[in-house]
Amino acid sequence: MIKIAIKQEEVEQAKKETAKFDAQKTYNKFKCNTNYIGLLGEMVMDRYLKETNIDHEWVTFNKKGWNEPDFIMNGKTFDLKTTYSDSMWYQTPKFDIYIYAQITRDDEFLLINSWMTKEQLEEAKCSGKAKAVTRGNRVDYVISPSEMLPIILLSGVFPPHQQLYNHTENAEVQ
Repeated sequence: MIKIAIKQEEVEQAKKETAKFDAQKTYNKFKCNTNYIGLLGEMVMDRYLKETNIDHEWVTFNKKGWNEPDFIMNGKTFDLKTTYSDSMWYQTPKFDIYIYAQITRDDEFLLINSWMTKEQLEEAKCSGKAKAVTRGNRVDYVISPSEMLPIILLSGVFPPHQQLYNHTENAEVQ
């Protein structure tokens, strides 16, 4: 697991930007007081990648549609699925890699736990590893991190000089 300390100003900025974004949305997304955690996860991950000198592009949060990834690294597209939940929620996978990240309830840490490719997530839907959850006219899938690949294995996607995980147990960035 990668454990990254969250700065209070990141929480405040994520809340402010999400409120501004939600005010101009033209589609009906679930409204709740925790909508900001997706952006917060991306902000903290972007900072972590910069601090660890990992070459990446953070695709702007205020996307025109949902056809763009959160990050691009080594030519691969990444979607960071940030939640308070003990499981990762997703719909139809379209990006190369999905990373499950959990924010602690006190908004103090981002815990990067596990990942899967879009093909593995599709297989999880078919095999029953991921459970379908219907909410209104929308179907989401939920998968436990124990059914996913440990984050340490993601280092195989990166060249040795640029690894997301440095092979140190419970790497911690403050």
